[in-house]
Amino acid sequence: AGSSMVLVDVWVVRSGVRAGFVAMILLCWGSIFVPLLKRASKYGKLAERPRANESKQHEYRPSSTFERWLSKFVNHPAFFLPSRVGFQLFYSALLSINTAFLLKILVWELTGFRVGILWPITTSSCTSSNHIEVAQLSVMIMMELHAIRRLYECWRVHRFSPTSRQHILVTAGGVCFYILAALSPLVDPGIGCAPKAPVKWWAIASGILLFMVGSYHQNTCHRILARLRSQPNSRRYSVPGGDWFQLVSSPHYLAEILIYAAFAIVSETTTQWLCVAWVTSNLCVTASRAHQWYRTQFPNYDVLNRKAIIPFLY
Repeated sequence: AGSSMVLVDVWVVRSGVRAGFVAMILLCWGSIFVPLLKRASKYGKLAERPRANESKQHEYRPSSTFERWLSKFVNHPAFFLPSRVGFQLFYSALLSINTAFLLKILVWELTGFRVGILWPITTSSCTSSNHIEVAQLSVMIMMELHAIRRLYECWRVHRFSPTSRQHILVTAGGVCFYILAALSPLVDPGIGCAPKAPVKWWAIASGILLFMVGSYHQNTCHRILARLRSQPNSRRYSVPGGDWFQLVSSPHYLAEILIYAAFAIVSETTTQWLCVAWVTSNLCVTASRAHQWYRTQFPNYDVLNRKAIIPFLY
């Protein structure tokens, strides 16, 4: 009975993580078609209030009294946070949770004692002894490095516009995602499971290399964006250039997709690929909006012949 309960627990945690990714993917694509969801899902420069001289022709105008009330409620300034605060919360959540899991795994390896949430995901029918699968541990270490770098960038590199903001729904969704992301290396099939096949060192090496490439270019692009704003409190925007900006409007989003693809290549799990599907969906939608924003703000932008996020394609 005890073994059956453990297997149920493993299945519940894994299914919950996967269902969370699927739900977020559906909400992301739904934001394209549902005006209120579209408005609430914007962040950064896309969520800034338009200046007095900017066109409002594409602004959503509710048709019924109820829609007007709901729109006014959802868009109330009290429901928006500064973008800086939102991103700091995202990566603080990921770093805190992933670090806690790594420490608990260390305790488990040294003492054999499973701590807290590790209990239902470190025991299953495929193992009878303590074991940390090298691919899963590699993903967790890369995720830790990613969280540290991104949190550092949020504090020391990024220069957010004073009017850059994000809806609390975006903040809540981001925190939920990073909780799921921290769990994703642990639950498929469970960190206590011995590998069913020999370790694929070529996959681990390829994933680590892709992670390094994505991290380098994302940091480079973030620094390019930061240099465009000479004054920290300036609202002025310029067209970025250099590095992958020569190819796409949002190369930092492309780099983020590559980073999460690296996690999936190393782990080779369904859960991790669902994580990649969410990241790709979210960032492709956001990149498309950012690309259109650049085209609207800078009339000659099209001569640069850039795509939104995927070089030469999209």
